Amino acid sequence: MKEKLTSRDIQARETREKLLRTSMELIAREGYRGVTVSRICKECGVSVGTFYQYFSAKRELVALLSRRRNESIYQAAQSLDYTKPAGELYADYVRVTMEQIRVQGFLQARAILTGMMEAPDVGDLNHGIQLRKEMVFRILRQGRLSGEFTSAMDEEEFFWLYSATFHGILVLWCYRDGDMDIVDEGCRKLGALLSLLTLPA
Repeated sequence: MKEKLTSRDIQARETREKLLRTSMELIAREGYRGVTVSRICKECGVSVGTFYQYFSAKRELVALLSRRRNESIYQAAQSLDYTKPAGELYADYVRVTMEQIRVQGFLQARAILTGMMEAPDVGDLNHGIQLRKEMVFRILRQGRLSGEFTSAMDEEEFFWLYSATFHGILVLWCYRDGDMDIVDEGCRKLGALLSLLTLPA
């Protein structure tokens, strides 16, 4: 049986989420290096000591944003129909990925990208890479087993092209302050990569 949250538990959760949300907005606007823990705390109306009750360091904020995004994409992808042809499944995976990113918003994407570019050890990179790799490899293997995809390009090579394209789309979206259909752009650009795998008719 789940324990009922006390008002203190609820307040602690709200404070933690407020710190996370405020840091995301500040980092997205001003860059990772330009935002200090004391600035985040001032914006939230809490002490620096309160910040350290919830987070070990500023870098943990970006790592948590990245982890949440990657896990939400991974969870959404579990509901895909894996009986479909691999090409359709790949298109569905790309759509689900970009829809999750759109829901979370360009400020979150910008905060994660900014944090990773300004301080490369902040973003929990390996976690996101492993989740994406698991999904992409699963689809590639399914396509190869069915004969839908060639084996001319190995999985690792395709995955790094996928990742470079994926991050390029995010950078463009953030550069345009979210003024771009991220789902449509992602489906078109990432979908075009399938031509590298598809057997000629």
